[in-house]
Amino acid sequence: MNTILEWDQLEQAVDHLAVAIRELANGPDEGICCLRFDEAEALAEVLDAGHHADVAARLMHRWALTEPNRDEHEGELRKWIELDVVADSRASTIAR
Repeated sequence: MNTILEWDQLEQAVDHLAVAIRELANGPDEGICCLRFDEAEALAEVLDAGHHADVAARLMHRWALTEPNRDEHEGELRKWIELDVVADSRASTIAR
């Protein structure tokens, strides 16, 4: 198979994943809170690598809000939450 075609298919898969995660992250907490930290972080890393840092940050921020043991992962979560806050402030500025 052509490497470029494979790369395009991978990018499309990550784009579809970003749409699905965005919908989950903007909806009720149930979809996010069923993930373990390692699973949520792995999804976030894939999204970030696929140029969907805003969705990755929102995923991890929502995970932190629903996870009672989030203090165990404070350092890792801090960078994601900061990215989400920056993305929200940019979106607010653009909307004005």
